[in-house]
Amino acid sequence: MVKDKARTLKEIEQKLEALQAAEGEDVFRLYYEHADVDVAAHEKRRRDALLTPEVAETCEAVLAGDYDASLNRRAKIVSDWVTLARAETDEIIDLKEEIQKIVIDVKPTLDGEEIPRHLKTNILLKETDRDVRRRAFRSEGKLRGELFKRARRLYRLRNDAAQALGYEDYPSLALAGEDLTVAELKDLINKYESVTRQPYEELLAEGVDRFQLDKIEPWDTYYVTDRLCAADDKYFPGEIGLPSLAEVVKGFGRDLESLGIALHADADIPYGGLCFAIRVPDDIRILLNLKDGMSDLRVLYHEFGHAVHRKFTAAEDFSLKVGDAGFFAEAMADTWGLLVNRPAWLRKFTGMSEDEVSRVADAEEKSFAARVRRFMMTQSFEIDAYRNAGGDLAATLDDYAERFLGYRYKDDGMWAEQYFPLLYPMYSKNYMLARVIQRAVHGYLEREYGEPLDEPKAFEFLVDRFYADGALRTWKEKLAVVGLDL
Repeated sequence: MVKDKARTLKEIEQKLEALQAAEGEDVFRLYYEHADVDVAAHEKRRRDALLTPEVAETCEAVLAGDYDASLNRRAKIVSDWVTLARAETDEIIDLKEEIQKIVIDVKPTLDGEEIPRHLKTNILLKETDRDVRRRAFRSEGKLRGELFKRARRLYRLRNDAAQALGYEDYPSLALAGEDLTVAELKDLINKYESVTRQPYEELLAEGVDRFQLDKIEPWDTYYVTDRLCAADDKYFPGEIGLPSLAEVVKGFGRDLESLGIALHADADIPYGGLCFAIRVPDDIRILLNLKDGMSDLRVLYHEFGHAVHRKFTAAEDFSLKVGDAGFFAEAMADTWGLLVNRPAWLRKFTGMSEDEVSRVADAEEKSFAARVRRFMMTQSFEIDAYRNAGGDLAATLDDYAERFLGYRYKDDGMWAEQYFPLLYPMYSKNYMLARVIQRAVHGYLEREYGEPLDEPKAFEFLVDRFYADGALRTWKEKLAVVGLDL
């Protein structure tokens, strides 16, 4: 019986792995080639495979029986996937794909001209003319028009599906598989809101004073954070990205080229970067909008962190290869992203003066606060949007913007521009928690190995404790290694 259940679960995982590989290939083509692919058909095939009665029956039998820890863990992960699949109706999948294509195809319009979304982001980060930043910030009118009704409908559909399964709301369903509750997440948000309040308020006050602003407006925050917390773009030309990464990987005792991770730095995508784990660990690809600037290099290192996390897993079963909690996976990526902020990295690759290196290092708390609070706002808004999809979502967003960011949008359509929760539900909290975890990991590496750059033992620690066994251990068990209790 034990062998039968183990064999059946393995066959189930092999089928799911093949389905993910086919979907990943097409989604890669969608973003990189702007190909006309039917992503919804892939999602439905995966859902239908999970909802085959044999899948739930096998998982339930394993979890109720006397099996080894690995088999139980795999059954738990697949069982959680089944629960999520039960909430994925055809209507939800089709609407999500419709929104995804809109986000890819509809461009911001600045002064009557369509621009890539990454250029809009760059304007908000770098443009000294405040009015140009304001116009760029307001450039998504076409997108909000397309998403206004669709967003409400998708929030409502997801919530109804979760409630039909006995959950209070969609956030409760989505968090259950990550060993979190909505109440626990809100407690974490409250905790780190308090932790980050003083450095964030200091950042805003410094921005008002430095740039002679009457007050901070929504189109000022990226600019203020970048100017006060990052270094000048001249130190971070895009062309140093891949050579610096190769040098860092070499310092960790590995060779970048031999890893076989495909990096495409010329992608026109609505995000800074995307990592596609087509088939772990052998086929992993990265798409990037790699331009000049510290933030762009951080994105490169972040996406490479995703790739390395999957590349160095020794797990053989699909659920253990990819079944980590989302925020733990993002933390593994952010652990690499934070390397770009390290003084040792800045000294080695940028030619910055020691004073400038110290300035960037001293501003880390403010930068951390700004990034974390932005994700707190988005995640808090999303939780409420599911519970009140027909309500005043503009007021909801304004309330959270004021609480976490210090301003109100005063714009009835701004909430509809928040497309990320529509495509990646309950994912914003992953970036918030990842930034907490990455700092704990770097702190541990420093205590154990000194400067982790050029220290192969630091990389081997990451492989041995975080990468190799995949999702065999829970995120709580893994974080205990570095002494972190969220």
